[in-house]
Amino acid sequence: MTMPENIPLDSDDLDYLYELYHKNLAPLVAESALEPTASTPHHASEPVSKTYQRAETVPLAETAESTFLSRLRQRASYTDATERRPITDTELATLLAYSYGEIRETEGGEPRRPVASGGACYPLELYPVVVDSLDVEAGMYHFNAQDGTLERLAAGDYSEWLGTSWTWLTDTDAVSAVVVITAAPERAAAKYDELGYLFAGIETGAVIQNLQLVATELGIGSRPHNGLDYRAVRRKLRLRSDEYLMSSVVFAGSTPGGRE
Repeated sequence: MTMPENIPLDSDDLDYLYELYHKNLAPLVAESALEPTASTPHHASEPVSKTYQRAETVPLAETAESTFLSRLRQRASYTDATERRPITDTELATLLAYSYGEIRETEGGEPRRPVASGGACYPLELYPVVVDSLDVEAGMYHFNAQDGTLERLAAGDYSEWLGTSWTWLTDTDAVSAVVVITAAPERAAAKYDELGYLFAGIETGAVIQNLQLVATELGIGSRPHNGLDYRAVRRKLRLRSDEYLMSSVVFAGSTPGGRE
């Protein structure tokens, strides 16, 4: 099999199947998908759940109620155009800390984060891209979860780059920040082999949920984005060949429907 020349490869042999998968991955968004026409409107498919027609149906009790459960019920991805809503330094710190920061310790003093992680390997990395803030300089950052700090990778306005690399992100989205989630599965693969890649994907979903729940609590609109130009974002972040782009969450405007 001949590998495309534009895919970065280490000099070492490839040890894991997940490496072959990611290093052969084409951009996740076709050019034609970036230019929808009026004649081909997008319709969301109806959700389908598995059922057992011959099984006995057992009704569930009424659900419990709490402030947290109320926020969970309000969690929603924004879909309409958003108003300008700059993100504050406190809001950004809260989003990052309570999605993947070291927020507590075990009795033995080991740091723990607000997601389940196989073997506490924590293979994920978060890269905030700040677009609109009165407190944080616009630019691209890396979240140092151990120190609870931001590491500035590059300063500047990345709004135009976001518009070209993220599908369906238009001028009607008053984006204030984006958090890009990457993974280094090797941290877990050293202990779990190929399952390390699966665990990194599961962990990514937990971080996305945390980001959206915290955004709901703060009154910030959010939307997970997986439709993006995979290679373009990799290049801009200058990711190493063993660190893979997993997903992103965009923050813009206020929480859909407002807060209670």
